[in-house]
Amino acid sequence: MRFSVSPVPISTKRLRPWVFCLAALLGGTAHAGGADLAAVPFDQLVQREVVSGSELVRQISDSPSAVAIVTAADIRAYGYRTIADVIGSMRGLYTTSDRRYQYMGGRGFGAPGDYTGRIMVLIDGYVTQDSVFNQAYIDESGLIDLALVERVEYVPGTGSVTYGNNAMLGIINIVTRKGGNFNTLQLSGEAGSYDTYRQRATFGKRFDNGADLLLSASALTSQGQNLYFPAYDTPITNHGWANGIDDERNKRFFGKFSYDGLTVEAGYVDRNKTVPTKATQYSVFNTPFTIDDENSYLNAGYETDLGLYLYSASRFYYGHYAHEGHRVIDDPTPFAQRKHGADWWGVDQKFVGKWFANHSLMLGMEYRNDYSQYLSRAYFYPDGSINSAGSVKQAYARSTNSVYLADEYRFDERWRINVGARYDKANDLEANWSPRLALIYQPDFRTTLKASYSEAFRMPNADDRSFYGSDAVPEYVAAKEFVVQHDLDRRMRLTGSLYEYRRSKQQVYVDGLGHYAPVGNSLSRGLELEFEARWDNGVRARSSGAWQNSSDTNGQDAVNSPNVLGKFQLTAPLPGDWVRAGLEAQYVGSRLTAERRRLGGVALANLTFSSERNWHGLSASFSIRNLFDRDYEVVSPFTWAPGTGIDSLRMDGRTYWLQLNYDL
Repeated sequence: MRFSVSPVPISTKRLRPWVFCLAALLGGTAHAGGADLAAVPFDQLVQREVVSGSELVRQISDSPSAVAIVTAADIRAYGYRTIADVIGSMRGLYTTSDRRYQYMGGRGFGAPGDYTGRIMVLIDGYVTQDSVFNQAYIDESGLIDLALVERVEYVPGTGSVTYGNNAMLGIINIVTRKGGNFNTLQLSGEAGSYDTYRQRATFGKRFDNGADLLLSASALTSQGQNLYFPAYDTPITNHGWANGIDDERNKRFFGKFSYDGLTVEAGYVDRNKTVPTKATQYSVFNTPFTIDDENSYLNAGYETDLGLYLYSASRFYYGHYAHEGHRVIDDPTPFAQRKHGADWWGVDQKFVGKWFANHSLMLGMEYRNDYSQYLSRAYFYPDGSINSAGSVKQAYARSTNSVYLADEYRFDERWRINVGARYDKANDLEANWSPRLALIYQPDFRTTLKASYSEAFRMPNADDRSFYGSDAVPEYVAAKEFVVQHDLDRRMRLTGSLYEYRRSKQQVYVDGLGHYAPVGNSLSRGLELEFEARWDNGVRARSSGAWQNSSDTNGQDAVNSPNVLGKFQLTAPLPGDWVRAGLEAQYVGSRLTAERRRLGGVALANLTFSSERNWHGLSASFSIRNLFDRDYEVVSPFTWAPGTGIDSLRMDGRTYWLQLNYDL
């Protein structure tokens, strides 16, 4: 994580009067019922409501983008354990790990160690990115257990009309399950490779009066493994072996209550990870390097029909993030500590009106107050005393007022136009506009064509402000996309998309200035194709391919941006209909490291067996990841020792995972 000691002044403003009016209203997110979408034919699926990244309820075919969905049934059939697993299965996306965190990439982005990312991740409409680094936590540091997820929706393209900041290249919305989906107390135990264990207790119930309650708690521990790093194969560095410093622990809590338009949910995760790599230039190899990330949130809302063709959705949210890291460094004060954190809250009010024939109007207002953001570092001598000269704490704050408007107009039986714009004004930045225009054409009930243009931005976060100082300004993107969706019949669908992203105001180092400046531009173009099918006998299949060409701010091929991605998933019940098998294959093409070294492409396979129905309350699943034990590397962010090979990291071989659930 970047850190600079150059102070930046804090600027705060008074809350606007309308904020207090909105704060009295609780907010929420609308989502579809808990039915299993995997069992719904496409001719019915396109009629069902889904939550797109903009939170505006619409049909799948009406969305201006090519929505992709992974359901709870898919999660179980393919043995996914984290949101990163789900993202890695989606069309055009992939993940990278540096054994601290997992990061997502796709559509021309994916720089190793890029905490901010460019895709927004939400849980039931709540933005999960922290307020210090804008990092999306998609591994075991994430806020939600997958057992509580009804589906994960990926909406490529910009989502800034509704969300503004950081929704540059797409939105991933995690829709949680309801208590009625469980209607019991479920106990779960899991065991996996490297002495990894998870326990979970979930209680869910839908009451006779319509109230719905879901409560869950879980804990994970992992001993990890001894890892070999060829770049450090010398006697003084233990011949390249990092021993006993790969352990991981987390605990999670989640609660959700809904009744008659009111929804209140909260989540908490505390994850502690010991990092086996030499993760910073000054770290000492094969010494403890621990990081602890704590995330929590409250998301409360109320939805109602106001009459006169007017619908209201109000929401209040609060978020908290804290990071603490300890490491041994090569310095007279060898013990280094990092403490970063943030607190924020906001209110969001949406109105959807149907006053005019063939129009769906949405008007929204949001106020967000990032009232506490801090980054600190401290150094300690072996006797425990602090080196005050090298220790520093920086504090920031930001408040943002936003207004947004969108309209979908059906001006012909086959034609629709979707227009929208958002205005964001932060107290420390110039105002930003985020426009969108989409044209949707349905020549027949099986085919939909979509063309869109949109612009989005990302505000500099607290880490950017610390590192770049006064040069920390928003980054922008202009996106074009053309989508074709065609249903071959009620069981099969083809989806294709062409896209172009032009990013500007990126930070690059300018030799003549001797520092970074926001003068970089980059370009990404690509094509994605996907085929989905499901049959009445329970067989489901999905296959996709993505081709992309991305250039960085120097006009060269972008780092960690494979030109080819391939995905294949097939799941089917085995004879007797008691057990389901799920086979997944993924191909990630060759990609460049930060030192311009090319890593070869890799094909991986995963196999899962899961019970189709409970036996006296018992259900189980068993997964094998990296089925053929492929030896492969991914691009790493560690580039401070050129020519040593630490610009890539070796990943795990074959691993196993067993899960047992018991419904009382």
